[in-house]
Amino acid sequence: MQKTSALAVTALTLALSALAAPAAHAADGWQWLPAVNDPTWKPEASLALTGSRVGPGTGPNANGWGLDLNFNCGLVQTPDKRIRSHVNVTHTSKNGTSVNAFEVSPRYTVPLGDGLSAGVGPSVGAFQVSTPGNDRTLLGVGAAAGMNYRAGMLYTGFDIRYHATTSRSGVDHDPLTFGAKVGINF
Repeated sequence: MQKTSALAVTALTLALSALAAPAAHAADGWQWLPAVNDPTWKPEASLALTGSRVGPGTGPNANGWGLDLNFNCGLVQTPDKRIRSHVNVTHTSKNGTSVNAFEVSPRYTVPLGDGLSAGVGPSVGAFQVSTPGNDRTLLGVGAAAGMNYRAGMLYTGFDIRYHATTSRSGVDHDPLTFGAKVGINF
């Protein structure tokens, strides 16, 4: 567990550094609650179906499915308006163990041209882990990174996410998730 916690702290530190570095030179232009205070703010949301490979987590590697909703962050925004919030809801099941996850990740996103962008940021999550005879909800912190492509209504991309979670009653789940997604832009 100490190794996992050290990895999580390192990943979180790197993600926060990546998030803070581009905006450090222009801290005076940060917006707080732009969804309320900025009349030009628009969510520009995307919704996608996801397919994931989760491992090692609890037990063997498992395939998962879910939804990814992402939008321009309405709580805090950089001067260049590049923070997008990702909300992931996923389900995995294998060998009698199932996990339902809810994750939130604000990511600093950099446009790479022609609809392609890359983003990185911290992530928090709640993981309901059900094993034979045991059902626990574990909280976790971690980091997330992803590549996204937008062309008209088409939205697609892939993510990598890691969370270090709490351990309760002998249940532990520290998932490393690789996911692909396809959906629509609103």
